[in-house]
Amino acid sequence: MLIESNNNPKFKKWAKLKQKKYRYQSLEYIVEGEHLVLEAIKMNVVKEVLVKEGTTLHLNEDYHAVSNIYLLKENLFDQIASTETPQPIMAVCEMKTMNIKNQHRLLLLDRVQDPGNLGTLLRSAVAFGFDGVILGDGCVDLYNEKVIRSTQGAIFKLPILNQNLEEAVTSLKEQGVRIYGTSLQNGRPLNEIEETMKMAFILGNEGSGVSKELLSLTDGNIFIEMSENIESLNVSIAGSIIMYRFRQ
Repeated sequence: MLIESNNNPKFKKWAKLKQKKYRYQSLEYIVEGEHLVLEAIKMNVVKEVLVKEGTTLHLNEDYHAVSNIYLLKENLFDQIASTETPQPIMAVCEMKTMNIKNQHRLLLLDRVQDPGNLGTLLRSAVAFGFDGVILGDGCVDLYNEKVIRSTQGAIFKLPILNQNLEEAVTSLKEQGVRIYGTSLQNGRPLNEIEETMKMAFILGNEGSGVSKELLSLTDGNIFIEMSENIESLNVSIAGSIIMYRFRQ
């Protein structure tokens, strides 16, 4: 089916998904580019596939699982896309919450606001075998187009929850999970921390770090030893180092 007018109800709905409030009203979001579309199809979250008219893109057998495929005029397609030179395919996906089944390794994020940082942390969490990620209040929206793009598909492979972190920490401690904050204050070097069966690590805001309230609830705080020539590491780099150290 070809969509030719910006008055088309389908087009109007898709265009609104660029805004957070409409994403959560409809429980839908958009992924762009063939790699992410195929990853989404594999995870059975795709509702509709949108293709730019005139593209030579070959839709292989993976797309047979999608019953709703639409062609869009180039100008309409570009209005929905979030990049200046978009790949000629995107998909409308449904939000699905995956339950965290194991609690051996968890990542808790406190007000991480940069989309690239969140996406990188999610990729690292998948790469190093973490069981889930909990996004606290004040984090960038998981379904922000820049977050999705930077995850490179990790968003589909990991349980990710939105939850108040003070409540999450209290609940996890009751279930025997050791909680570690990241802070120089009363912290111990990363290499001195002994591995236990259940561990969770809190990473904080790019500017202010983990809140004092959360640090007061941890079982201990850790820091990464590094050269005196540098003051700090980007949160996604620091988090990736910690996850590698305690990988499963």
